[in-house]
Amino acid sequence: MTIFTALADFLLYTAFSYLAGSVVLKFVPEDKKPRIVESKTVLLICAAGIALFSLAPLIELAAFLENGEGWTKIFLTVLLESRTGHGWLVALALSLLLGLAIFFDTSKYNQAYYLVLLILVIGYFSHVASLSLWSGFASHSLHFFFMAIWTGVLLHVAWFSTDGSNWPRFLAWFTPYAIFCVAALIATGVFIMFYFIEPQSYANSWVLPYGQMLLLKHLSIIPLLAAAFINGFLNKGRPLERVWLKLESFLLFFVFLFTAFMSKQAPPHEVHHTFQAEGAAPLVVWLKGEQFIPFDASLDWSANGIALLAIGVLLLGMMVFSSYRQISSWLPFLFGTGFIITVYIGLMLNVTF
Repeated sequence: MTIFTALADFLLYTAFSYLAGSVVLKFVPEDKKPRIVESKTVLLICAAGIALFSLAPLIELAAFLENGEGWTKIFLTVLLESRTGHGWLVALALSLLLGLAIFFDTSKYNQAYYLVLLILVIGYFSHVASLSLWSGFASHSLHFFFMAIWTGVLLHVAWFSTDGSNWPRFLAWFTPYAIFCVAALIATGVFIMFYFIEPQSYANSWVLPYGQMLLLKHLSIIPLLAAAFINGFLNKGRPLERVWLKLESFLLFFVFLFTAFMSKQAPPHEVHHTFQAEGAAPLVVWLKGEQFIPFDASLDWSANGIALLAIGVLLLGMMVFSSYRQISSWLPFLFGTGFIITVYIGLMLNVTF
């Protein structure tokens, strides 16, 4: 069930991004963006996807509570009597309104209005909002908003642009726009993280499934930012190279995937208590052996760990350097992926719990 709901979240993020990118680009003058082929069918599928994919937590909760009374009865109880169910009903209504706005080609302001309302619903019914209503609601909504409007534009230009016309003019506004969005994402992301993990417990949380996904998410952001740097600065004076934008979008999907799986794990409000309930993450057991309470993460340098960290840094450098060479488009992606894997294993080999 965890895989099912995590993949649903991954697709939900992608659907939101595509819709947000479409709305943002409607506000950009034609001479400041590449020609982009947009499909109304895909937009409608994404609007329907928001309602469909956000249903996954209800299915998971109903399956968990099912006690022989019949799954349908339990599902209706969850739908009509739980906070999660109420949130989905609001999201369903707004998804339908957004779909109608897209179908009838209403104004860009109308579509933006419904999309922002959907993001606010996601924020209001988020886990962090249940811990601290207004600050949690605001931080999650802003985090989701900046994620969608940055990645959405990236996905449209990477996969649906037809030529490189207006590329310099596009970069002139998109580069500072992306920098601002990323800065806001980092700020709100750190703010949200500290609701679940105390700063001094960050390394300790790596022993847990949640902490492992959080670490992998943070590591995957580094090659993503490297790709964004290449596209925004190193390739600035060149014609549009969609292959590098596609590379950035593939690395973005890693962040989406790790975030989706992380959101399905028990957050470590108190690491040792969560460990007693959840146990160590399978990857930790595989790399470090069984773990026992009490534990306190600390650096314990090893030759293998240091070598892997060095290889990771080298791979990241090769990824950036490859932007100057005409090489297979898959190599930079492999370099970025290799960075995540080697630095992750290197860190785990250099830490003891």
